[in-house]
Amino acid sequence: MTFQLTPKQHEANRLLAGPATHIMLRGGSRSGKTFLLTRALCIRALKAPNSRHAIFRFRFNHAKASIWADTLPKVMKTCFPDVPLDMNETNLVATFPNDAQIMLGGLDDKARVEKILGQEFSTIYANESSQIPWSSIEVSQSRLAQDSGLALKFYYDCNPPSKLHWSYQLFRQKLKPGTKEALPDPDDYVEML
Repeated sequence: MTFQLTPKQHEANRLLAGPATHIMLRGGSRSGKTFLLTRALCIRALKAPNSRHAIFRFRFNHAKASIWADTLPKVMKTCFPDVPLDMNETNLVATFPNDAQIMLGGLDDKARVEKILGQEFSTIYANESSQIPWSSIEVSQSRLAQDSGLALKFYYDCNPPSKLHWSYQLFRQKLKPGTKEALPDPDDYVEML
């Protein structure tokens, strides 16, 4: 049986490939957000040799258990079964045959954050972003700067947050969290349920 996207996943892929830099996928548990966004990072890594991509969660152990040990292997087996992936268990760095890398990390580990955020990335994915403080997102955004030939993309996912959460302010109200200033480029922030 071959892998096929659902109509909603096709719609989400169009959004991910569109002109916006910041893309939020909202939805309940088991809706496929993490799988789809991890797949998108893999596609981007395969397109750009030597490119770097990061997946962050608030807690390191959650990133390791959910993405590293579950979602990333499932995505590779289901969508890219013939692509070998070197998975460095110590540093949580997955390297593709073209030397592109996906790095995983938790934003609760200062030493690891400094090591990862000392680099530039073509894609950053904030997984379960409703758990990540805005200050950590802002720092992560500053590292979205690698010149790999790919359009820079910052992906976010979350269960629908309250109206007080930074993601609601950013993606729904088009305001910068904290200052509540209008975004200078509101079309650069898009979302999908």
